[in-house]
Amino acid sequence: MLQPARRALVSILTMTWPALACAAPASESADATAPETQIEAWGIVTSQMVTVAGHEFANHFIAEWRDKPGSERYTLALRERPSARWGSLVWVEFGQQRVLQLQLPPARAGLKSLAESAAESAYQTIIDIERQRRLVSDADLAPDEF
Repeated sequence: MLQPARRALVSILTMTWPALACAAPASESADATAPETQIEAWGIVTSQMVTVAGHEFANHFIAEWRDKPGSERYTLALRERPSARWGSLVWVEFGQQRVLQLQLPPARAGLKSLAESAAESAYQTIIDIERQRRLVSDADLAPDEF
């Protein structure tokens, strides 16, 4: 039996991070007794949006992102810094890098098209980063330092 504090923590973690248990089940054709079963992992997109416009942008961005081929391999973080006067500053992080930064307008009109073009731009930037990582090999740099 879990203690109440531990039960609350487990509850919060399962609600907040449902993708922690994101391993897909082994394929049905694989032998269950085989010592090695292939597990397919899905990418995670976290969203730290504060405003209604930010949430709407994130929903459209994630929907468009999931349609990209190979997007399940990448983990992204969407972040927002709201401003009542200028709109919200939104950026997309991949690893330790900011791959996209844009200003959301104060009005919510056109957020869907903005999110779709942002997803395309972030995807192309991440593909370029991955290409560069494969081409450049330096023993003095860690893989995320290129």
